[in-house]
Amino acid sequence: MASEKTQEKKGQEKQEPKGSSAPAETGKGGWMFWAMLGAVILGALSGGFALSQLLGGTDAECPAAQPAEDGMVEKNFDEFLSKNGKNQSAWIYDGLEAVVSNLDEPGVTRYVRVTVSLEMSPEMDRAKGEPYLDERKLVLRDWLTTFFAGLSLEDVRGSRNLEKIKRQIQEQFNEMLFPNGRPYIQRVLFREFAVQ
Repeated sequence: MASEKTQEKKGQEKQEPKGSSAPAETGKGGWMFWAMLGAVILGALSGGFALSQLLGGTDAECPAAQPAEDGMVEKNFDEFLSKNGKNQSAWIYDGLEAVVSNLDEPGVTRYVRVTVSLEMSPEMDRAKGEPYLDERKLVLRDWLTTFFAGLSLEDVRGSRNLEKIKRQIQEQFNEMLFPNGRPYIQRVLFREFAVQ
C-alpha cells in the first residue's frame, strides 16, 4: 500500500513538472487583471467627471456670465473709475435686500436670513457705480439665495466659517460684475445674519 502511494506521488510529479504552465497562466491572468483594473478606474473617473459636470452646472446657466447679445458691447469698466479715486475713501453699497434661504439640513427646516452690504473700492465712481449695481441686484440676490441653500448648519456656524462665506461671496460677485476686470468689491459686510 505504501508503494501505491509512492507511485501516485511520482505520477503526479510527472504530470506537473517544475516548469509547469502555472506561472505562464499567472502572467496572462496578471495582464488581464491590470487591464480590467485600468478599465474600471477609467470608467470611474469618466463617470465622476460627468457627474460633477451634471451637478455643478456651467457658466452658461449664469446670466451674468453669458456674452452680450443683440449687438450690445461689453461695458468698459474703466468708465466707472473715479477721476480722483486716490483722494476718496471706499463707499458702501446697501442696495441689496435681505435674502432668506433654507439651509441644506435633512429632516429639519432651518433657514438663514442675510442682508449684505458691499464695500466698494474708491477707484469706482459712486455716481456711476450705484446705478450699475442696481441693475444687477436681482442676479446677485438670486446667486446668494442659491449659495446659502447649498450650505448646512455647520457651514454657517462660527466666525471662521462666516469669514470664509464673505470671501466666497466677494470673489463670486467680483467675477459676475466685473469679468476680466479689476475686483472693485473690497469687502462683503453682513448687516444681518440670522439662522432660525
